[in-house]
Amino acid sequence: MSTLTRLTFPRLVARALLRRCPWCAGKKAWFRSWFRRYDRCRTCGLRWNRGQDGFELGAMTVAVVITGGSVMLFLSISIAVSYPDFEVVPMALIGAVIALVMPVLTYPFTQTLWSAFDLRVHPPTRDEFLPDTPVELLPAALTEAEEARAVKATDMWASPSGQGENPS
Repeated sequence: MSTLTRLTFPRLVARALLRRCPWCAGKKAWFRSWFRRYDRCRTCGLRWNRGQDGFELGAMTVAVVITGGSVMLFLSISIAVSYPDFEVVPMALIGAVIALVMPVLTYPFTQTLWSAFDLRVHPPTRDEFLPDTPVELLPAALTEAEEARAVKATDMWASPSGQGENPS
């Protein structure tokens, strides 16, 4: 088994927090600028959107958690410091500014953090990389048991039409 398939979650997260590809640690692998990204890592060729409907919702969820946590932390500290005489209007205005600014500041990090989480839960397959990707960056071949589990998990969520819709 290749060492890349044994990447720990803390290592994936550390790479993501540096705006690197969580899989290969390629520098600024997915980003052209703060808000524009490439479809694939420029180092290993891994697709950012891993072919799942709604993949971006995970990154959006990370952004909501970070933003909401920042606002709650600010409000908690403000109330604790100024209790019992706290001013509601200034706290609400500052909380609103935090809520508007945090998603802008954290956008690329939420994208890479979600990718790190997804890579840990769903390790990539060889077909998610470009054909000319160096062999040392590719995941090791799956064992038959792992491959069967992956196929079974994929089939479980596939609709009869093969569109990957959630069964009701």
